[in-house]
Amino acid sequence: MKLNKLHPVLALVLIFAATCAAQIDTSAVKTIIEKSASENSFEGTILIADKGKIRYQESFGSRDSEKQKPVENDSRFGIASITKMVTAIIVLQLVEEDKLRLTDSLKTLLPNVEITGTNRITIHDLLLHISGLPNEDDSIYSKKKSPIEFVRETIGSRKPVAGYGKFNYANIDYVLLGLVIESIEGKSWQTVVEERLIKKLSLSSTGFLEKGSYPDNFAYSFSFGQTGNRKSDPLFHIENFYAAGSMYSTAADLLKLDQAMYGKSLLNKRSKELMFRSYPEYNYTGYSVWTYKYPFAESKPRIMERRGGILGSNSALIRMLDINRSIIILSNNNRFNPDSFGDKKNLREALIAEVSKIK
Repeated sequence: MKLNKLHPVLALVLIFAATCAAQIDTSAVKTIIEKSASENSFEGTILIADKGKIRYQESFGSRDSEKQKPVENDSRFGIASITKMVTAIIVLQLVEEDKLRLTDSLKTLLPNVEITGTNRITIHDLLLHISGLPNEDDSIYSKKKSPIEFVRETIGSRKPVAGYGKFNYANIDYVLLGLVIESIEGKSWQTVVEERLIKKLSLSSTGFLEKGSYPDNFAYSFSFGQTGNRKSDPLFHIENFYAAGSMYSTAADLLKLDQAMYGKSLLNKRSKELMFRSYPEYNYTGYSVWTYKYPFAESKPRIMERRGGILGSNSALIRMLDINRSIIILSNNNRFNPDSFGDKKNLREALIAEVSKIK
């Protein structure tokens, strides 16, 4: 006899089994994180989510030099180069709207910005960091600079570090993308971000940093020296990072952004394919993100991640695309290294190995 429906009891058993199979072992996660906090002085907040639902979030350490104000789950952190992902999303939105093409040259888009070789530098090149343009000197952050001044002073008389068509991670690429966005939209880059992302996704605790103007509940950053002493990082003109690294956010807001990227509210399927495509010849980068099969975990999860680091502000947004699990790490000291690869003792990598398990 053919059955068209499952017996109610059997259906409940199957649902329960599927739910159990997808659970994250939060006790194991807690052990990993608390060990990092106690043994390696991790400060910051960590959020673990499964299909957008928070399964774990805890905060550690202090957000002030006197260690009187604790880091809280809703503390705001400088997210450094996660800002680049925001800029790339807007660029791809403009491509979807036929306001921009990935093959458009910088010379055509910004004719008043004098850069040698702009006839061949395209939006695609800037997104992948293969423009051949040089890196800035740290001294550029000692005084307030406009994006145009940033570009002019960075280029100066210096020659490209890597040469056109070779990977060189440089902030100037995304500063230029911010200027392109402004040129097309006729508004400041910050206003465009507010309209297209912050307001649309209700990112109420996300914004832009500027020296002398920091949000409430901000986690100021610190660095440990060789002798183990914890010192406040200097307050420089972080606004000069502009579309490459000037934003702040919270773990909860980054989770909203993460989940919005699964649907069509920000980017269509084609745009996400473009953004996530990995280029092995260019250090496996994609458009502002890295997408790859993580080789050091048993399940080999397909990860899309974006990391950021400026002095003690170190962050990581890790998205397990096939199972929709998220790891968000926001730290305000330099003991957390978001850029390790293959180090099982690293907090980020230990969490990837654990959270990717399908029991």
